[in-house]
Amino acid sequence: MRMKSVPLPHDLLVAFLLVQNAMDRRSDPFFLSFGLTAAQFNILNLLALHDGPLDQLALTERLLVGKSSISIVLNRMVKAELIARQDHAKDRRQVVLILTRKGRTLWRKVSTRYEQTVEEIFGAMPEGRREAFLEDLGVLFAALKREESVASPSLQETLAQLAMAHQA
Repeated sequence: MRMKSVPLPHDLLVAFLLVQNAMDRRSDPFFLSFGLTAAQFNILNLLALHDGPLDQLALTERLLVGKSSISIVLNRMVKAELIARQDHAKDRRQVVLILTRKGRTLWRKVSTRYEQTVEEIFGAMPEGRREAFLEDLGVLFAALKREESVASPSLQETLAQLAMAHQA
């Protein structure tokens, strides 16, 4: 009789990367079918849920993707007439981003199918295990953030901040 071995830390990393890769392979064609990238959808989603102008700095802080190429992504979205830049109502030195009619129409079309897909995939996780899963992800998140020079919020705090930002 063979005893079950405890997975090594490297096994966990490989499993996590396999899941991430599978998510990317699933999401890339989904967003491309609407002529978008995941980053572009994320921007449309933030602007739609914010329901009003949002300055670029605030948008960048809320993004769930890398921030290094954000200006390139925004320029492409402006060119495609999905978003527009406007002068800030109170500070002419600032520029805010708004969702155009075309962008809102596309967001409505994509977001419904996106929510269904998220429910299909993450709904496969039994309800009784979801809290433990988030706790485990919180442990990984804290370990990844440990080396940062500035104290960062926990995963649960970050999720709460994102939820409040979506409601704002």
